[in-house]
Amino acid sequence: MSSLSLIAPDTALFLDFDGTLADLAPRPDLVQVEAELVGTLRALHRHLDGALAIVSGRTIAELDHFLQPLKLPTAGVHGAEMRAADGSRLEAPGFDLDKLLPSLEALVAANPGLRLERKPMALAVHYRAVPALEALVRDQVADALCNVSGAEMLHGKMVVEVKPAGVTKGSAIELMMRSAPFAGRRPVFAGDDVTDEDGFAMVNHLGGLGVLVGQRQSAASVSVPAPADLRAWLHHSARALDSAAGPPASPATPPAVPPGGQDMASSSNHRAS
Repeated sequence: MSSLSLIAPDTALFLDFDGTLADLAPRPDLVQVEAELVGTLRALHRHLDGALAIVSGRTIAELDHFLQPLKLPTAGVHGAEMRAADGSRLEAPGFDLDKLLPSLEALVAANPGLRLERKPMALAVHYRAVPALEALVRDQVADALCNVSGAEMLHGKMVVEVKPAGVTKGSAIELMMRSAPFAGRRPVFAGDDVTDEDGFAMVNHLGGLGVLVGQRQSAASVSVPAPADLRAWLHHSARALDSAAGPPASPATPPAVPPGGQDMASSSNHRAS
């Protein structure tokens, strides 16, 4: 894969969270955010005129907690819930989670080390503590899905998720790219997991760039070895944009949710929440 250039002012920047902005942890709640990261994201958001979004399997509420006080444009639960640049919220049509719960709760109860996570419009079975159970988890989740419509299974790093069918990180990026401040810019998406491949494919389709964190076969065009390297790229890019912009005319505090941007409710795959 080719080398990675610094972020240009005309970029629409999309960033995964776990394994990309933050190092992976034994449990999702144990993830730590580097102290300098929030300031760097704030600076990039300002220099890109608001065209920076988080695209993650986590919920928007979780991402806001980790990145507080920022409230960036965000696609949570792989795009099943979204917050636009103007703060408006959308969510994908859901499915009947309760039909899945009994069988997945029984699976987790019978296999210590598995963890069941319930999200808005999604479920996840984590097997990071017992990787030998990967095949069992995949088979059991697939069986549980047989009688549930409108849902599909998604394989990630040490996790199997069930989410609304047809909703991906790629569809979330495509939707954001239709509206200000993202429209007309070159999309760049950074991610680490196989769940990010839809995002890489979409930015490639839109003439942009996929950045893989890690080493594996991928639709991404460039790669960095680890989250620390991705963060270093963000820090360096923010400093370069700061230098190019020169000193600010007067101190300013950017709003938590930036003004501007168009309502994305026109998408057929989402409805206003």
